[in-house]
Amino acid sequence: MSEIYGAQFANQYGEVGGEAFQTWGLGLRGMTAEQIKHGFTKLLERERTFVPNLNEFRKLCQVSPEELGMPDLEAAYQEAASKCRSPSKKPWSHPGVYHAGKAVGWFELGSNTREKTFPAFKTAYNDICDRITKGEQLELPDRLDRTKLEQHQHGDRVATEENKAAARKALAEMKEAMGL
Repeated sequence: MSEIYGAQFANQYGEVGGEAFQTWGLGLRGMTAEQIKHGFTKLLERERTFVPNLNEFRKLCQVSPEELGMPDLEAAYQEAASKCRSPSKKPWSHPGVYHAGKAVGWFELGSNTREKTFPAFKTAYNDICDRITKGEQLELPDRLDRTKLEQHQHGDRVATEENKAAARKALAEMKEAMGL
């Protein structure tokens, strides 16, 4: 920071190894090198000339959902809430949105008010953004193969081709066992 802000940083925070330096070290503990590099990149892009405090710099180190190719928090919440019924059958803008909704619970998203579910979603989404920032890869579940499920139409059971083949095989085995 002294290289960026010169004497202004040293005047505000003291010399390397001093008390403020140690506080900054503790404040940045737990952040990855990539996050800190991201913070410096954002710091250089800002037009402000004053030295940031520790909390401001920590915020600069955080990668926004948009920078990860994810929707912002509000859009992510709206997407999860609107797709809480049959979520594994819906297309998702990003796997992180699906996993945040799953962490909150699909039933909760569909049956409770925004006031009850949004705080939990915000916590889950921020956690997922942090995990993705640290390199975790999230996947969407495979869409369900409808041919493997029993289907119903107008209250009548409709067998899939897989069900029919299994039934024919079982019937043939029974006939063979009975000598027919």
